Amino acid sequence: MKKYLIIILFLSSFRVSLSQGILWEEGFESLNIFSNGWTLINNDSSASLPEIYSSFTFAKSVSMDPQEGNHFFKFSFDDVNYKNYADDWLITSKLIGILAGDSISFWCGAVDENYKDSLKIWVSTTDTLLSSFTLIDHFKVDGPAGTWHKKSYDLSQFSGKNIFFAVNYHLTNGGPLGSSSDNVWIDNFTLTGNDPGKSIPETFMLRQNFPNPFNPQTEIVFSVPERTGVTIKIYDALGKELVVLAEGIYERGNYNLTFAGNNFPSGVYFYKMISGNFQDTKKMELIK
Repeated sequence: MKKYLIIILFLSSFRVSLSQGILWEEGFESLNIFSNGWTLINNDSSASLPEIYSSFTFAKSVSMDPQEGNHFFKFSFDDVNYKNYADDWLITSKLIGILAGDSISFWCGAVDENYKDSLKIWVSTTDTLLSSFTLIDHFKVDGPAGTWHKKSYDLSQFSGKNIFFAVNYHLTNGGPLGSSSDNVWIDNFTLTGNDPGKSIPETFMLRQNFPNPFNPQTEIVFSVPERTGVTIKIYDALGKELVVLAEGIYERGNYNLTFAGNNFPSGVYFYKMISGNFQDTKKMELIK
């Protein structure tokens, strides 16, 4: 049985709610982030890989805990290959429809004593092939052990594009006896967007829902560049239509819808937007 939601949008309240809003976030709450579209590339072909931890204690009995939430991601000198070389990439899921004023941030830290570890930051506007990425930063990670430091990047240069954001642990002469390596940890990636109500959309756009995974509700943002009919429907993993989230004529602008999953079981769902010749479908996950 179809369920219909009547949504009344007031532009003023819409602008307030989305001003500098969080569009996407990953705090490594799940141990399997790769089911959410993340990619880990072991480009040095070593036998070990970076891992997700709930806590970690260093030799000097300094405890490292997540910046926020339950887990964090750690790179280590143990991840080098037989040539004492490390080249590990952690790549976000695809970030859809970057706008001017959007920014991405994450938290990082390092032991930062005798060895000065660094990270490289890359962005791709096409795919997750390493050859597609462009370097945007290379910095020494501050310490000491037990601390977190925030790094932020303005994404305005990628306005109108979809991107993949990558953190790269790259070093030579590493390993337990190496002269240029130690431990680096990262956590809590956040994509923040300016108020889309202040800009007039030039293209059709359906953003990834936030939060995702969600419980019990999530926000879906879409844009239309002209007065047009819009339909947005929710489907289960088998393609069965469950909810008509939007159906009607929308003026040129940006809109925010709420999907409540109170009456649905945990699982994977899809939402699809149709407007004229434009169609886009995205996946979301309800976890109770």
